[in-house]
Amino acid sequence: MCKTKLITSVLEHVLKTPNFGQCLQKLQIISAGNGNCKAQLIISEEHLNLGGTLHGGFTSTLIDCVSTYAVMTHGNNSPGVSVDLNITFMKPALPGDLITIDAKTVRGGKTLAFLAVDITKDEGKHVIAHGRHTKFVGQK
Repeated sequence: MCKTKLITSVLEHVLKTPNFGQCLQKLQIISAGNGNCKAQLIISEEHLNLGGTLHGGFTSTLIDCVSTYAVMTHGNNSPGVSVDLNITFMKPALPGDLITIDAKTVRGGKTLAFLAVDITKDEGKHVIAHGRHTKFVGQK
């Protein structure tokens, strides 16, 4: 199975389950494979904080989820378990903005995977947030 199709089917499964993943309803997977995943989303009202910009918690969720999809296309396809998640917020995103979430596996070892994620807008001209995610992917 093509890795993009695999990740799209994983997201479809998440959306069918009545849990926190429902916040990803508008996320679209653009590509996935070789330890990378790229997705897009148009910011709408449910993604905003009281100040009218992209909510930091939702930004964190996007970084967590899309980097997990990236690591699933690397090695044993395991989603792993988060060990560390660090986010630097750089610029606001506003309603109607098309954002791109680009996750890359920087290094995948036997037990840990290290990922980097950039969320951008305006076709990559402006970085909204940069994330670093460490996942335990070894045997349980």
